[in-house]
Amino acid sequence: MTKSYLKFLLPVLALFAGSGLSAQTYSGPRAYDGVHKNEISGYLTGGFNVVTDWFFGEAATYTRHLSDRWSISGGEQAQLLKQLYSLDVMGTYRLPFRYGNVYFDGRLLLNRYNQWRVYEGIANFSISLETPHFDMRIGESLIRYRMNHVKDKNGMGTDAGYTEPLVMTFGLGVNILPRANKWNLGLFIRNYDQFFYENWNINWGVRFHASLPLDMKLFGEFNVRPAGSISQLATRYETSMKMGVKYVW
Repeated sequence: MTKSYLKFLLPVLALFAGSGLSAQTYSGPRAYDGVHKNEISGYLTGGFNVVTDWFFGEAATYTRHLSDRWSISGGEQAQLLKQLYSLDVMGTYRLPFRYGNVYFDGRLLLNRYNQWRVYEGIANFSISLETPHFDMRIGESLIRYRMNHVKDKNGMGTDAGYTEPLVMTFGLGVNILPRANKWNLGLFIRNYDQFFYENWNINWGVRFHASLPLDMKLFGEFNVRPAGSISQLATRYETSMKMGVKYVW
């Protein structure tokens, strides 16, 4: 199934890119604007799920634009009542065309579910299409988790691990106004977030952003999330809200 999606998507992206490289009219919020090479963003999050009840946390990400096309970023997350701690690093290549951008993202992610002594490692590669009113993402994730200090049948301490089959990454989003507008409201549906990738468990919600003075932007999401795979250790049937600020210099 995944191969059929890629066979359809790649020619479409190539057609878009080839049709407008010489007459670009849209850059997008992830693109280098020729002035601000550095970005930092952070948000607070909170909500409720049936495993940990109420929870709250924070996350922060730094992005460096190496050129008009290449960028790297790294981030961290701490959700305290879940005892969930995360680190990620990502490299991105941007291919512009007349009405948007195509992004090629490679990401490595590590989650620590402290209460259950479980580590989750994820390697993801995705292709994203972003236009003023619409965005989509498709890719693959390799997910492995490891549990330390498990008792075997003889009562001895041991380690246990499992690697999931390749997990398809997919997402769709729409905006009511052009993406570059000073404020916007949109809808999304996807099986991933910055710090997790799921196996066919759909997240959906509402997103918004608004421009602030001094090259800053306010952003946020309201998200409804069903049970996940390994993530249901801390996040089963969850409703959450995030609110944050992005600053470029």
